[in-house]
Amino acid sequence: MSDPRVRLLFEPNSLAVVGASSDPSKASGLPLRNVINSKFTGKIYPVNPRALEIGGLKCYPSVSELPEAPDVAILMVDAKLSPQVLEECGKKGVKTAIIGSAGFSESGAEGAQRQAQLSDIAKQYDIRVCGPNCHGTFNVLKGIPCGYDHSFALPLTPGPVAIASHSGALLGVLGHRAVQANQGLSYLVSNGNEMDLDLCDFTEFFLEDASTQVVALLMEGLKDGPRFLQLAERAHELGKKIVVLKVGKSERGAITTLAHTARMAGVGEVYEAAFRQYGVISTDTVETFLGSAQMAAHQPVPRGGRILVMTSSGAGASLMADKATEYGLDLADISEEAKSCIPQRRTAILTNPFDTAGASRSQGFLSNVCEAFARDTANDCLLMYLGPLAVRHEYARNFAAASAKFGKPAAAINCLSEADVRDIFQAEHIPVFDGATDACFKMLRAYIDYGRFLAGRRKAQRVEHSSNLPPANVAAILKAHDGASMLSHSTTMELLAAYGFRCVDFDLVSSRDEAMAVVSKIGYPVIMKGIVPDVAHRSDIGLVSRKVSSDAELQREYEALAERARAVSQENPVINVERYVPHDFEIILGVKYDATFGPVILCGLGGIFTEVLKDYALRLAPLTMADAEEMLSSLKAFGALKKSRKGTAHITSLIDGIVRLADLAIDLRGKIAAVDVNPIGLNLGSPVMTVLDAKVHV
Repeated sequence: MSDPRVRLLFEPNSLAVVGASSDPSKASGLPLRNVINSKFTGKIYPVNPRALEIGGLKCYPSVSELPEAPDVAILMVDAKLSPQVLEECGKKGVKTAIIGSAGFSESGAEGAQRQAQLSDIAKQYDIRVCGPNCHGTFNVLKGIPCGYDHSFALPLTPGPVAIASHSGALLGVLGHRAVQANQGLSYLVSNGNEMDLDLCDFTEFFLEDASTQVVALLMEGLKDGPRFLQLAERAHELGKKIVVLKVGKSERGAITTLAHTARMAGVGEVYEAAFRQYGVISTDTVETFLGSAQMAAHQPVPRGGRILVMTSSGAGASLMADKATEYGLDLADISEEAKSCIPQRRTAILTNPFDTAGASRSQGFLSNVCEAFARDTANDCLLMYLGPLAVRHEYARNFAAASAKFGKPAAAINCLSEADVRDIFQAEHIPVFDGATDACFKMLRAYIDYGRFLAGRRKAQRVEHSSNLPPANVAAILKAHDGASMLSHSTTMELLAAYGFRCVDFDLVSSRDEAMAVVSKIGYPVIMKGIVPDVAHRSDIGLVSRKVSSDAELQREYEALAERARAVSQENPVINVERYVPHDFEIILGVKYDATFGPVILCGLGGIFTEVLKDYALRLAPLTMADAEEMLSSLKAFGALKKSRKGTAHITSLIDGIVRLADLAIDLRGKIAAVDVNPIGLNLGSPVMTVLDAKVHV
């Protein structure tokens, strides 16, 4: 349950603006102006030692001289004065504060030190703080603004969507766009540096609020990834939705030089994996973000991924078909029942996308077409691409009415950006994009993916992990680590074998005669690899041989490998001689430890070209078998993997391996840094998959 004081930030009975100004052109003048012009009926206390009254209200010289402790103190003073003022608030008994000033952790070391001082004061006096460096809060439902964001003065419509934003400037943009889109909002908050209350605190409050159905988050990052995922689960339990616009996706994790997995699983990719795995609707533009929030608030969740597109031109129909293909959306077939509802002379060109040009003036035609498609169970979602058509207003009205009548999810693209056409769609809460074709298709893709997530969601799917491997066994294996940046090859293979992986037969040798002795035991063909400490990718520097099938080849390849190994390490080379295992596919499995979400599992096409192919998926541990199956099915190569006349035993085996690696990742958190199991040899129809090489970074 959320801290009840969070609600005070949105529903105070009294508030003080400390550092209030009579000049509304200044940031310090906006909070008072906003609240005076609002529906707020509580007590308002301006605080400024240089004024007797502001805006017709008595002004107090300090917080200590207020007649009571206000529910909320809005601090609009210089950053250097903020600690002193917050302490004064604490002594007065103030329990919540909004600190709008900048000049804290976002501004460098001195600011960070000042923010730490603020944090200590807040903890000492048990004050819950929004900010610093934030624009404040706005209760749209009750018309109570507590801050200086320009959007707080806009004629926002009350509704079911709450927005929290790390960025104050973008919150203002979202507020203006919401007015243009007639999007109803419940709450707005700009939480800035999150010294105390963070995005999760506000998300929890919004989820518990009966008036809020959609939580829309513009986030730069998360302080507590696991808590956010718990809140995502809670949202599903409550029948509510979370929509996210994550900015700053181009950052890279600390480990970027050695492990394939760490290189591929960047910060943005991990966030996207978390959102997908936990049913959070992810967007990448402001337009898609607001459209998704509106769709999530007012449109039914699609039952599947089949869309029916209605256009007003042939070229528009072609463009829509191209975009549907680009975004992986299926164009629905038109059922015979729907065709029977449309005049016979039009049935010859009944295709999807459907172009109404030429027949749109027929009496009742538009109504018949829109209702037939909205009623048709052969499609799951409707899209209108409306251009310069003489009867476009009638077309829009029929489309909006039919989708509402039959409860069919719908969206629209308003090619001419006409306000009156936009109003028709918005009256039925249909997301409408003024010519923004890609933004609309991204929104549909995200909402359809959300529907698929709900369809496959299992109750109690997230279970606490418990390892089947005795901790002593893990400790004994890791004890062999000699201080290098990677576990030795032998230790790595032993560790994977302990978790149930089948590893290729191998032996380490230091002479050609020893290599010949190994071959006499395991037989030809073999592969040889030069083992050099702290070299992650042996093939890049010629330390992997070709397939060796004879004594002569072995002697030749051994000497060449040994010479290259000596050139790298200046030591007597160690050569790995391993059985050659024929296989149909090479797979990579990997582990990375993310600072926000913890262990991340990677699965994709492996081998030396894994980073070139870039066909991989990420998920967070722990994993269920269903998680692993969904992860695998998201690969572009999955079609080739599953189309086997020999059966699907290889897929079952790979799913099991993904879950086993997730178990390892949880067990060894804090003991290792990353894992690359690459490649794994996979044969179609065979339950046996073989680890051919692996590295564990420590």
